[in-house]
Amino acid sequence: MSESELNPEVNKKQNALLDFIEKMEQMSKFQEKIDAPADIDQIWRVFLEEVENSIDVDICALFTVDEHTQEFVLKKASPADKESICSKELDLQIEIGMLAWVINRRQPALIPSLTEKNEKTIIMLPLTTVKRTLGLTLLFTPIKESLITQENLKLLAILSKECSLVLENTFLYENLKKEHESLQKAQSEIIQAEKLASMGRLTSGACHEILNPLNIISSHVQFMQTDENLKPDVSNYLNIMQLQSNRIAGIVQGLLQFSHSGVKDLVKAKINDVVESALAQAKYELKMDKIQIVKHLDHNLPLITGDVANLSKVFIILVSNAIDAMPEGGTLTILTKMVSEKDMLPGESTRIQVMFEDTGCGISPENMGKIFDPFFTTKEAGAGTGLGLALSYGIIRDHGGIINAESKTGKGSKFSIYFPTKK
Repeated sequence: MSESELNPEVNKKQNALLDFIEKMEQMSKFQEKIDAPADIDQIWRVFLEEVENSIDVDICALFTVDEHTQEFVLKKASPADKESICSKELDLQIEIGMLAWVINRRQPALIPSLTEKNEKTIIMLPLTTVKRTLGLTLLFTPIKESLITQENLKLLAILSKECSLVLENTFLYENLKKEHESLQKAQSEIIQAEKLASMGRLTSGACHEILNPLNIISSHVQFMQTDENLKPDVSNYLNIMQLQSNRIAGIVQGLLQFSHSGVKDLVKAKINDVVESALAQAKYELKMDKIQIVKHLDHNLPLITGDVANLSKVFIILVSNAIDAMPEGGTLTILTKMVSEKDMLPGESTRIQVMFEDTGCGISPENMGKIFDPFFTTKEAGAGTGLGLALSYGIIRDHGGIINAESKTGKGSKFSIYFPTKK
């Protein structure tokens, strides 16, 4: 007979060792169970499964380190209604210096709970790599003398290292994605600025050459229209000529604004006053088209430095576009508020947001990338020049601002403008 058959204790230890090795192999495959690119939800779900397969746990919490404040922020808790207990527990552990000790050791620690005294113990699992601390997990377990063994802690240490590597890759991916989006936005800004600059250079001399003969044609048409003996069909043709001449003049005047771009009359102004002025100018159209105005204006905003006439022009364009998008009537919501860098792309500071949101027909996805291009319009021929948004883009850019658009076909469009608070 073998030694294991003769000695049950030896057999028991061998089985325990094999079981431990099997669990180690399972823990080491943690990364294989995560799809790439991963997200926090998926990582947390797989992590919980691995923990529950190892020990009896009542509450689990995941904290990650905020890149800017370096504070531990609660990301996930299971059950979800235990978030307050988890946050309070971590705060108490920070106060007594336990968290710093665990992070410095970079090893799991079994410690008494300060919120669930005499009822639960806590396993702190630091999520660290060679270069940085990514976060921490708290595992609340019932107090049982033989519940947590050294083998359990070793398995959890393996799990925390595997989880740390996955988290680091996830954070790196998210940062790269943000940087890529920021780069794409910067490239888009450069391309759009070059389009507007090219338009300005092209039109600066050509517009005057067009307007001079156009004025002569328009004058002759108006003179001929004074003839009381005109035949009806001739009079009709002259009216058409005059309307089209006026349309050409409007397009040329719009083009001239590109060559004369730039802020001129800079003054300190309240952005809410500029919004109210634009609404007052469009009051008749809004009433006739059955447009309901909903305003959420923050009256504690700082002053901005800008060209009030040009900014008012931008707001009028946005209101006019909203009216055109709601031929059967609808709601135009206008909002002003401060937004922090968390609401902006990476690198942006605190700004003033002005938002115009309608409940109109919306803009199709294939057209969203072209709405700020000169001459692009979805309106019927003769109903628009396609210069309004392009001009607005240039004016906002000259003020150091950003204009963004979001839209859902059939639901409406939202235009957000972000002004710097200092210029």
